[in-house]
Amino acid sequence: MSFKVLVDSSSDIPLDKATTAGIITVPMPVNIDGETFLEGVNLLTKDFYTKFETFKELPKTSQPNPNTLLEAYEKILSEGHEVVAIHLSSGLSSTVSTARMIRKMTSAPERIHIIDSLGASFGYGLLALFAQNTLESATSWEEAEKTILDYRKNMRYVFTLDTLEYLVKGGRVSKPVGFLGGLLDVKPILHITPEGKIEPFAKVRTRRAAIRKLVDVMELEGTNLEHQVIGISHSACYDEAQILVDEIKQRFKVGDIWISEIGCVIGSHTGPRTLALFYSSQKI
Repeated sequence: MSFKVLVDSSSDIPLDKATTAGIITVPMPVNIDGETFLEGVNLLTKDFYTKFETFKELPKTSQPNPNTLLEAYEKILSEGHEVVAIHLSSGLSSTVSTARMIRKMTSAPERIHIIDSLGASFGYGLLALFAQNTLESATSWEEAEKTILDYRKNMRYVFTLDTLEYLVKGGRVSKPVGFLGGLLDVKPILHITPEGKIEPFAKVRTRRAAIRKLVDVMELEGTNLEHQVIGISHSACYDEAQILVDEIKQRFKVGDIWISEIGCVIGSHTGPRTLALFYSSQKI
């Protein structure tokens, strides 16, 4: 039995790690000022954030082209693998529902397994990397699926933003929440709920306090930190990502810490200077 994991580009898995793991990434579209680009193909992160403040309007994102998904699924099937397609949270995108529809159109629906990540960015990417590793030694899909879903259940996503403006404009948080954040001039801490939706979690006064708060939350909720890979994502604020790494290492004995850039799809909704932390917890 052979499986191949497929993700969409909102997983923000660094190219080298995706390549090493053999994970297939399907690009997602981003529309900037009336022109549509494909993330990772003709739209790169470094250019995206450099030009972000010059865009006439907030970039718009959409799910992968259904034909692109169909072709990607069929290619994996033709190579003799079963497809494990893990997609952006259904609480943030319609990609999962489209993937389930496309599955029925393929030549072998029974060999395609769709998983709702219930997450985004590199936390979702860590889930995909864990899934690929699990599947390499799995004796059955049922066995692997339970292990993967257990990991998903314990995955924690907490992040801080420079401003709530972009999440409000994109409809990911309510206007009252955004107004309150701006009115109080606070640095918001948000999280992705077990249902895969973004909600406010806490608020602090300064950026430095926000970084410390991320670590405080992990201290309260994290389990077996020394035996897991901790993920950090950032949008054009690598220096602060390093500060977060240093803060974690000063306070805990941890395993690996992997840093990823927040890609153009997620960054369209969070904007520059977003900093996110991903870890496993059994106290959600």
